[in-house]
Amino acid sequence: MYKNILNIITFLCLAAVGLSSPVLHKRADQTAISILEAIAPKSKSCSGAPIPDECRTAAQAADFLVKSFQDYKIYSAAEIAAVLSLIALESGEFQYNINHFPGRPGQGTRNMQMPAFNLEYALDVQPDAVRKITTATTVDGLADTQLNAIRDIVTTDDFTWASGAWFYTKKCDAQTKTAVQTQGKAGYAAYLACVGTSSTSEREAYWTRSRTAFGLPTS
Repeated sequence: MYKNILNIITFLCLAAVGLSSPVLHKRADQTAISILEAIAPKSKSCSGAPIPDECRTAAQAADFLVKSFQDYKIYSAAEIAAVLSLIALESGEFQYNINHFPGRPGQGTRNMQMPAFNLEYALDVQPDAVRKITTATTVDGLADTQLNAIRDIVTTDDFTWASGAWFYTKKCDAQTKTAVQTQGKAGYAAYLACVGTSSTSEREAYWTRSRTAFGLPTS
C-alpha cells in the first residue's frame, strides 16, 4: 500500500508540494520516467526507431502524461495504470503517433484513436482549428485529407499524450471507472470493452507491467 501511494503521488509530480520544491519536483520527475520505462522499456531511447519524428522517450513524454492526468482529474493508480498500459501498447512504446499498419486515414494519437474520436477530441480542445477544415460534427463523408488534417490537430505533443485520459474521462461510464478502480483484471476487461476491444496476451503483459510499476496487484 505504501509503495502504491508513493508512486501515485510522485508520478503526479507532487502537485501540492513538489512544484514548490526543486528537490522533490526532480524526484517526482525521475519517478515518473522510471515508471514509464518500466511499462514501456523501449521508451528509454529513440535510437533505431522506425519513424524517428514520431518517437518520444519516457523522459520526453513524462511531463505531458502527468499533466494529462492532472487536467482530466484522474488520480487513481489503477486508472492511470490502465490508461498507460493502453498508450504503451497502441503507440509501440511511444514510437508511433499515427496509424501506419494498415495506414488508416485519420487514425492517430498515442492511444491510436479512430477518426471519429479524433474529431470529437479536436472539437473539445481546438474547435477553431477544426472549423478551418470542416463544419461537420461527424466524420461521415469526410475526405481522407480532411481526416488526416483533423488528426494532425491532436497529434502534437500538447494534445496527443492527453488523448488517453480524454477518452477514459469522456467515453467510459461511471460503472466502468468503478470497476477499473476496484476490480483488478475484471476492471481491466471493462476498460477494454469501453475502448472497443478485448484482452490479449500482449495487452495483458502491458497491463501487468503497468500495475506492477504502481505497486498494484495483477490479478
